Amino acid sequence: MRAEAIAPYAPTLIKLLQGIVYHDDAPTWALLLQHQAAVTEYFERMGVTLYLDEAEGYAYLQQPEPDDDAPNQRALPRLTRRDRLSYPVTLLLVLLREALQQFDSSEPQSDRLVLALEELRELQRPFYHDRSDEIKLARALDSHVARVVDLGFLRRLSGKEERYEVKRIIIAKISADVLGEIKEKLLRHVEPAN
Repeated sequence: MRAEAIAPYAPTLIKLLQGIVYHDDAPTWALLLQHQAAVTEYFERMGVTLYLDEAEGYAYLQQPEPDDDAPNQRALPRLTRRDRLSYPVTLLLVLLREALQQFDSSEPQSDRLVLALEELRELQRPFYHDRSDEIKLARALDSHVARVVDLGFLRRLSGKEERYEVKRIIIAKISADVLGEIKEKLLRHVEPAN
């Protein structure tokens, strides 16, 4: 492949296909902002939408659901992955979204919500009634945190203490409109830690 045939924004395309792009990935973010129109057009040709929130500092791809009312619409294979989330992981995501909402209203001068591992455990504990084995419960709660890290909604910070930044992409994925609805459903669903 000839080097001149590769688009200058190719690294951005590849990173977006791999997942969420954040502003702290400075080279990729700069390319994305510089070539936003071309990147958007590239993905639109594939039937995929680029969501870019410059103020919050993230971008991601989303493939719209097929429209049942449009019979002539071309059926495309799924490009972006759809993760099926367990009750505990969904619960943690809702709790994190709610914590970020409260943080934003009480700490307007700061844009980063950072929580220690123990704080993440404490967020989840009230929803688990069986506390007969605290070590087993802590392991289960930690596994939920690890899954949320894998999904890109939490980022482990370097340092001796286990601390995590709540990524603002959670605002786009769990809007304020659906936050209450999801939380209500989760509160009705009681499941022991697994």
